[in-house]
Amino acid sequence: MILIVEDLEEIRELLAAQLTACGYGPIIKAGSAEEALATLDVSRTEGEECPIDIVLMDIMLPVMDGITATCLIKENPRLADVPVIMVSSLEDEESLNQAFIAGAFDYVVKPATMVALRARVQSALRWRTEARRRRAREGELAELSSDRRQVPAADPGGVQGLGWPDPIQCGQLLAERSLRHHAGAVLFAAIDDFGRLEELDGADPAAAMTRRIMELAASLPGRIGDVLAMAGDGRLAVLFESSDANVARDLAGKLVELVGRARIPHPRSNAGPYVSLSVGYGAGLDAAVIARRALDHARAHGGARIIDGATLPPEED
Repeated sequence: MILIVEDLEEIRELLAAQLTACGYGPIIKAGSAEEALATLDVSRTEGEECPIDIVLMDIMLPVMDGITATCLIKENPRLADVPVIMVSSLEDEESLNQAFIAGAFDYVVKPATMVALRARVQSALRWRTEARRRRAREGELAELSSDRRQVPAADPGGVQGLGWPDPIQCGQLLAERSLRHHAGAVLFAAIDDFGRLEELDGADPAAAMTRRIMELAASLPGRIGDVLAMAGDGRLAVLFESSDANVARDLAGKLVELVGRARIPHPRSNAGPYVSLSVGYGAGLDAAVIARRALDHARAHGGARIIDGATLPPEED
């Protein structure tokens, strides 16, 4: 279900017709921010999940503008996972910047083309689906916590209950991206000498260390659409919506620095007394393959380093 918020009737009808032609629906229309907030029942913060999947929000609206309305939507925990796509005839960077600060998912300039509108809506729907899955996992964890039961240490990484995709789900996500030729960036990070810790000290200390690294990674600011996942054997993965390798490089640097500052004891590390990470990243259609190769290269050359897969020489046949 998609909510169109636009004060001009002809634009509302055009957007509705375009979405219908793309196969999306049902469509709900609102002529003002106030009407939209009433439709979303923004005054209610608890209860059943909002049935609306996406909001197309005009920036320039009478009385209350679309940016203010987006702030109110995103401040409501019941509506926080509903992606808001800003629709504007303005290519004003400051307005768009304020919209993203307010929590907007994406934007489209009107009059929107069918291709642009379909691309934005498809991306938002994928994110909405993943958000629902995450909430379901969090609900399962809450039920376990109410019984004072812990996530079993034998689970891969011992952290799936916290809402992060596990190694199997991570593989499925990568396979899905490959099938739809998604050209985003991928980052793989690994705890150096994790295998020695698991072999000599057992699964519980290894799982506890993995949990701590995942918590640190989750504390870093991410972008809408990015996914943090377990990759197994002391590794984590970040799947970026962006195809800009610089985005992966920046996050890699922040993650390595954050883990270093945490000074987490690692009794089996050959690199020092504390946990260090090896990181590889890549971008493009073969991002996962490039990132894995870069990670392997980092680990093979002593660990505790970040490798851009694009800088490695091509593999010999």
